[in-house]
Amino acid sequence: MAEKELKIAKRSQIMDKPLPVILDEISSSIEVAEKAAADARAAAEEARRAGEVAAEQVMKKIRKLFLKMSQDITEELKTDK
Repeated sequence: MAEKELKIAKRSQIMDKPLPVILDEISSSIEVAEKAAADARAAAEEARRAGEVAAEQVMKKIRKLFLKMSQDITEELKTDK
């Protein structure tokens, strides 16, 4: 029974608010959601860029390692002759 009364009380509050107040609340909620979405897009872009930088650094290390290995192999082959 208390639950039903609570629902009626909530419904009454909505009906007691003037329409311009309700529309202002909706408008501000939309603005907050749009800002949050923009922040999320910016964070995703920053994460993408950070991932690209990390991948480039790893590739540089791999290239350096490969170059060192090929130099070592070349030197080893020269000494075997």
